[in-house]
Amino acid sequence: MLNITMLTIKNQFSYLQNFISSPRTFGTLAPSSPWLCQTMLNQIDWTKSLNIAELGAGDGVLTKRMLATMRADAHLQAFEIQPNLVHKLNLIDDRRLQIMSHSAEHLNGDFDAIFSCLPLLSIPTRVSMRILQKTRQVLQQKDGVLVLFQYSQLSEKMLSRYFSWKKIRVIKNFPPAIVYVCKPL
Repeated sequence: MLNITMLTIKNQFSYLQNFISSPRTFGTLAPSSPWLCQTMLNQIDWTKSLNIAELGAGDGVLTKRMLATMRADAHLQAFEIQPNLVHKLNLIDDRRLQIMSHSAEHLNGDFDAIFSCLPLLSIPTRVSMRILQKTRQVLQQKDGVLVLFQYSQLSEKMLSRYFSWKKIRVIKNFPPAIVYVCKPL
């Protein structure tokens, strides 16, 4: 029990350390809760979603849950720009996972669903807008869906430029989060 507690404390400290050193690209103080992850996962039909992308995969909290839910013939591209987090993602042993160690601005492909954990308000506005525009463009090809979370409603105006959306509040997360389920305009 002590080892699990020490690992949890070490993981929490790692999040805090990453946030302090790079708040623009590491937008959270704690890993996503199981409730936040499950709320996000519940927004798509996993029997039909074969090509999936994750923007801002972090250390793989949501990534691992997606891999556990995906079909055996599905594929996941996980985008992450923080080198230490890319290293952690590379430790996940799953042939369906492809780690993309560059910005989501370079998203390219044919996706049924895209999940985003990017801190849209922390990233420079032009970069956030390019990512959302590219995401919309990619999802329009297959009538796909974007599922993302944010910690405030301040990104809604930006989201509305590219998507119609509904929101779901997740209180059991630190801090509480809002999940947006977005369809391209």
